Amino acid sequence: MTSSASPLDAGRRTTATSADEVEQRLSTDICSGRLEPGAKLAFGMLRERYGVGISPLREALQRLVSQNLVIAESHIGFRVAPLSLDELQDVHGLRKQLCSDALRNSIANGSIAWEAQVLAASHALGRMPIPNDPYGEDADRWEESHRQLHWSLISACRSKWLLQFCRMLDAQYIRYRRIVLARNWHSKNFSERIHREHTALIDATINRHADLAVKLLVAHFDGNAQDLLRLMQEQLSPGPARTPKKAGRLATAK
Repeated sequence: MTSSASPLDAGRRTTATSADEVEQRLSTDICSGRLEPGAKLAFGMLRERYGVGISPLREALQRLVSQNLVIAESHIGFRVAPLSLDELQDVHGLRKQLCSDALRNSIANGSIAWEAQVLAASHALGRMPIPNDPYGEDADRWEESHRQLHWSLISACRSKWLLQFCRMLDAQYIRYRRIVLARNWHSKNFSERIHREHTALIDATINRHADLAVKLLVAHFDGNAQDLLRLMQEQLSPGPARTPKKAGRLATAK
């Protein structure tokens, strides 16, 4: 006997699919800085931007509220969550601790197939040229490849909860990381440093040197966070008015 879905069921699936797509696009636009911290997310603007109706938009926004990327305000609506030094320090500290635990667990449990996955992710990132525009879609693809490399390193961890928390923290941290990427996008020294750090981290991981791999991961995270903290402190510190730079637009909300 064959069964057919009702029009209501089909409509629900369409709405869910649209909400999934809008959630991904909204998240990418927020994390890249195309939607600035503190910006009002008016439904009219969002409908025109993403070409969807109110229902999937509302569902997507509510999901992003649960991820702390969007804030819902009574009688006002939604806006992009602001950035702050306190949040950056909190996210960085937790991310460093939990990803270190996940990496150690992954090294202990990873298979040969996992090693191949890490090497493939490293190769994919290495083959991807750094785009000219740090705010364009090519930059989003580079960032996703970078995220896949780091995710591959911890993907053999057997704790689903630990991996889930690492994924949540990474989604928060990427908003701040794009500040450094935008400011240093064309810096040869910056790109070479990142490549050296990735190479050393992957070598230690593949060779199952857990203590060294964790030490390198922590140093990699700390170096990036120190750059971020310095840049944000410069932007938030009192002093003579400065002409806003395109790379600084991610930290406009206080």
